[in-house]
Order: sequence, then structure tokens, then C-alpha cells
Amino acid sequence: MEKIIPHCLCGSRKVKKLFSSGEYTIMECLACGQVRTESSDKEKRKNFYGAADISVYIEKEAMFRQLFGHVIAFVKRNLASGKLVDVGAGVGLLVNEAIKAGFDAIGFEPSKVSVVAAKKYFGISLLSTLFDKRKVKSVDGVVINHVLEHVENPKILLSDVADSILANGYLFIGVPNFGSFMAQLKKGRWQSLIPDQHWWHFTLSTLDALIIPFGFQRVGATYENHDRAMHPWWKRPIYGILDTMALATGKGEAMLIAYKKL
Repeated sequence: MEKIIPHCLCGSRKVKKLFSSGEYTIMECLACGQVRTESSDKEKRKNFYGAADISVYIEKEAMFRQLFGHVIAFVKRNLASGKLVDVGAGVGLLVNEAIKAGFDAIGFEPSKVSVVAAKKYFGISLLSTLFDKRKVKSVDGVVINHVLEHVENPKILLSDVADSILANGYLFIGVPNFGSFMAQLKKGRWQSLIPDQHWWHFTLSTLDALIIPFGFQRVGATYENHDRAMHPWWKRPIYGILDTMALATGKGEAMLIAYKKL
């Protein structure tokens, strides 16, 4: 199946349908392989956190601090210290973990309720926009963790971010891995597909194709899978085998990639 639609990141209009997920269609660009969500004009897309989303971070603060601590540990493998920016900072827990790890860290967050919650519950001040390069010039590193897939035009954001990072600085991108075993196995049932929120679905190769032209080279990667505790006990050994293979081969359900600016 082939049809013409207006907007791949590479500029091509030729796509094929991979599968449907509810009212949404998952399409793949025939020119570059980038996968994206297509929907009718009547389908509403959720772009910003609301009060219900914020409550999860408050109730499960310890869990999220642990997750973000792992992100910062990966950052420190490449960047020991310096000025670090978190784009799409949520309620600021990653920023706070970065500060505790010795970084001069700040965060940007477009959701006003998140900015208010960050200050109210955690005492963390965030800048209330997705990103503004006028406010952060000459930074050592930028983290964009599970945000890029939500951005309608990530090239605009990445251009501004690249302008702000010093030579030999770092960009850390965390996204769901559409090339994972589970994404390919479950298709429209995949837990990280979330088509009403995610415009884009990245593999390592399509992420490289997006990031590298902005003057970066890939220097590191780490992968993880979803928690299997929700599954019946008899399924967990099967998932255990698949997850071990996935992590060993770069097919985990989420990937965190380090890029160095040339």
C-alpha cells in the first residue's frame, strides 16, 4: 500500500501503512524508514501533561527519582560535570537529580501545571516553555528524555538545541525503541506506542538520521525494557528470555543515546 501525505522529517511524501492502532494509523516513510502516527483531523492529540499526569509523579516520586538517577548515571559516563539542560522536564525530578550529582542544571517545561507542581511539591524552579536558546547559551549537555516523540516538528527543537551546545558537548536522547523486539511483536498493542501522544516512532537508525546532520556523532547507547510485574507469573520467564536477548542486541523497548557535538 502506498499513498501520498505531506510531511516526513526527510521531506518525502511516499509512505506505506504498517498497521492500525484504534483510530490511528502507523505509517513508514518509503524514502528513509521513519515511522509516524497519522490521524484524522477529528482525533485529538495530547501534547501536555494535565493534573492526572502530575499526580503519578507525586505518588511515585521514589520510583521516578530512581529512573532519572539512571539517566544521570548514563550522562556522567560521558559528561562528568558542567551546565546541563533538561528539555521537557516534567515536574523537575531529573533536574533535581542532576543537581545532586554535581551539575549546574536547569529545566524547560511547556506544561504550566507541571511547572507549578515542580515548585509546589519539590521546590524546583523550571522555565515555562519547551526550550528557548536565548536563555541557555554555551551549555555542556542537553537531555531530551522521552520528549522528542511528542514534538510535531523535532527539527526545529533540535536546531535550537544544537546551537546552544558547546563544541565537544553532549546531547542525550531517550525515546521508545520502535526497533525493539516487543514493538515488532505487539505492533498496535505495544505499550510504548501511545499514538494519541507520539507523533514519531524511532529506531536507532532513524534517530541517527535525524540527529547526526545537526553536527553530532553517536558515542554511546543503553537500553531497557518495561517492568514485567504486571504480567501473569507464567509469562514472566518467557519475557525474561526475550528481555535478556533484547538488551544484548540493542532491541530493548526504550533507548537512551549519547551524541557528541563535533
